[in-house]
Amino acid sequence: MADDSDYSFGGIIQITIDGVRYAQTDADITLDVANIEVTAVANQDGTPCYTSKPGLYGAQVKFRDNSGIDYNDLLRRRKVDATIKEVDNTRTHLFTGARVIGKPSKNVTTGEVDGLEIRGPAYRKLNS
Repeated sequence: MADDSDYSFGGIIQITIDGVRYAQTDADITLDVANIEVTAVANQDGTPCYTSKPGLYGAQVKFRDNSGIDYNDLLRRRKVDATIKEVDNTRTHLFTGARVIGKPSKNVTTGEVDGLEIRGPAYRKLNS
């Protein structure tokens, strides 16, 4: 039987990287919860052809500039453990042995820092 949280979305989100909780913005968080990409094309005779490509699990996040992040330090870390917790929906997303990638840029009007992703080989979703 499905838990009520299976039908609930949004609410309070907490992001923790290597044990430190950071302040994210009110922007959406997008999770890449599969480590394979499958594409379809048509051969010249109209028959289908499918290709697959391995990938990494990931999350795109935006932070507030007041979150105390040293972006140079964070980007230089070779491995991090990141947790994204959906507080209101009792779901937790774990990225183990991941890395923070991208190029952070700051919007001085909103205080939003964009351009960062968490990417790694291991992802696990927990329902508490």
